[in-house]
Amino acid sequence: MNKSTNLLFMSILMLSVMISISSNSWFLVWMGMEMNIMSFIPMILKQNNLNSKEASLTYFMVQTIASMLLMMSFIMMMLNINKNNMNNTGEMLLTSSIMMKGGISPFHFWLPKMMEGINWISCTILMTWQKIIPMMLLSNMMKINMITITAMIMSIIIGAIGGLNQTSLRKLMAYSSISNSGWMLLAMMISETMWLTYFAFYMLMTITFTLMVNKHKIYHMNQLMSMNETTLIKFMLMLNMLSISGLPPMMGFLPKWMIIQSTMSSMQITIMTVMVMLTLVTIFYYLRIMFSALMMSNIELKWNLNTKMNTKTNMMLAIMSIMGLTTITMMISLY
Repeated sequence: MNKSTNLLFMSILMLSVMISISSNSWFLVWMGMEMNIMSFIPMILKQNNLNSKEASLTYFMVQTIASMLLMMSFIMMMLNINKNNMNNTGEMLLTSSIMMKGGISPFHFWLPKMMEGINWISCTILMTWQKIIPMMLLSNMMKINMITITAMIMSIIIGAIGGLNQTSLRKLMAYSSISNSGWMLLAMMISETMWLTYFAFYMLMTITFTLMVNKHKIYHMNQLMSMNETTLIKFMLMLNMLSISGLPPMMGFLPKWMIIQSTMSSMQITIMTVMVMLTLVTIFYYLRIMFSALMMSNIELKWNLNTKMNTKTNMMLAIMSIMGLTTITMMISLY
């Protein structure tokens, strides 16, 4: 794919999101989502290998099924607007189809498998930009019922347990994304500002980490442990990883801390306790990776000419993760 074609698909990808989130018609929302799918698939196929072809087919099938369910829910709600039972079924089908598009549990099974077959740039787009439409739709139609609470709890559980025995960093990030989706659903129940703040932090952390691992071409744990870089660069990479896990006082803890504070003040202690305990599992497997990578001895190449450049770039990205400590301190001092 040449640069002009790539630019065209990127423009359509950005335009489709703008159409969907700014429209007040379900038809335009659906049209924007279809444009989004058709522009993202060629970007996946840019690699031109068997894994990317399988990933693009998986994405196409899942999104097509979700779109069919979405259209079916529109028809059910339009034809049965005065029949409460059918209208509730239509709303449930609508919520389920949007969750399937966003890779939110229990409709998450396609996400880890697909991410394993694409590169880090496509993974970044899938975990950040492609989540905007489903999350905005869920936010606008948010109702605190059993569907949203079940999806929220299941996302945290799957995100915690699914990442325990993973050796692939892309699958690990997929389960981390599912876990963060659960936190975003909880943030939606509090306020729109809260979930938008969480999503902004989530995008920043994800992009920061994926830029670093893409720079070093790291896809699996063994590559992380045997990478021919200095201990400082490995340590800075681990700081970004810990920030994604939500370990205090990293930047990733800040949005979670805001949600915990708001939830505790509204006396929803049980849900908050469950979510915090399950998040500890996520922190555990990130810490395990960090200790394994830092404690294992590796050979550092003395003739690596890019070391100075890598150190500067990684230092900038790592500082962004550590800035959470300063931000939290400043916010506490304001109260």
